[in-house]
Amino acid sequence: MRTNNMRILLIGLGQIGLGLIVPVFQKAGYEIIGTDANVERLSQLRNGYILETPNETSKLMINVKEMSEIAGEFDLVITSVGRQHLGKVADWLKDKNISAPVLLAENLPDPVNIFSRQIPIVVDRICPRVEKQNGTLVAVAEDYFKIVVLDDPLTHRLSLIKGVEIEKTEEDVEAKRKKKMFTVNISHVLASLYGQRLGCLLVEEAVQKPEISSKIQSAIAEIGPWLGLDGNQVSAKAEEIIKRFSSPLNDSMSRIVNLDKKASALRYIEVPLNGLRSLGSPAPTLEEAYKLLTA
Repeated sequence: MRTNNMRILLIGLGQIGLGLIVPVFQKAGYEIIGTDANVERLSQLRNGYILETPNETSKLMINVKEMSEIAGEFDLVITSVGRQHLGKVADWLKDKNISAPVLLAENLPDPVNIFSRQIPIVVDRICPRVEKQNGTLVAVAEDYFKIVVLDDPLTHRLSLIKGVEIEKTEEDVEAKRKKKMFTVNISHVLASLYGQRLGCLLVEEAVQKPEISSKIQSAIAEIGPWLGLDGNQVSAKAEEIIKRFSSPLNDSMSRIVNLDKKASALRYIEVPLNGLRSLGSPAPTLEEAYKLLTA
């Protein structure tokens, strides 16, 4: 393990990779080598990219290599590829004889343990797209971000970054993973599910409608006891989420709920709903959303 210039292999240079991992980990002093199965994306990044949020625009550089060119030692591996590709990533790392601890910068409604050593992490930032603008790659993101990660010699330097929380135990990180997935992500699903039924195209458009903001508030109130949130925390979380979703990101709802993503959207509803059913707690908002997604 290097003590000064820690090297990270970032696998997956999409929304979360470029919109959250690169800016935060570079700011903390890590050296990032990025790779992606999409060779065109690597070519687009040779001269860097722009990170664009509603209140700031910045130019970032990242050292990128094709997957076949990756070699050497790394202190950490970070994945941002989607749940369906993690098995292939695990096999590829094994073939490359890369044994560094892995951080899963993924939105996972269920925990995943397929790497020999994982350091728990939670990532939270709305990064709706990466697109070409005037020949330059641009990652679009909200201003807000939060990362929660287990305290480890390999991650401790992240504590210097505002917006990063370091937790002492895996249980504490897991509790915050659940709270994030089943407040923020489930609200994204609900806004998209009901927004599309009302003819909306964008998340920020949908949450301006009282009937949709009330769905978000009701769902979080139903989930609150399962997550250990009291009434004040439920109200504050719902207000925070609706405010975040109102950010002018042109966040298309079709990327969250569509025919191809119905199964993943359903899982965000299904996990807390099963938990609430086991507690005997009524959850009419979640029950209705479940029926719509399984119709």
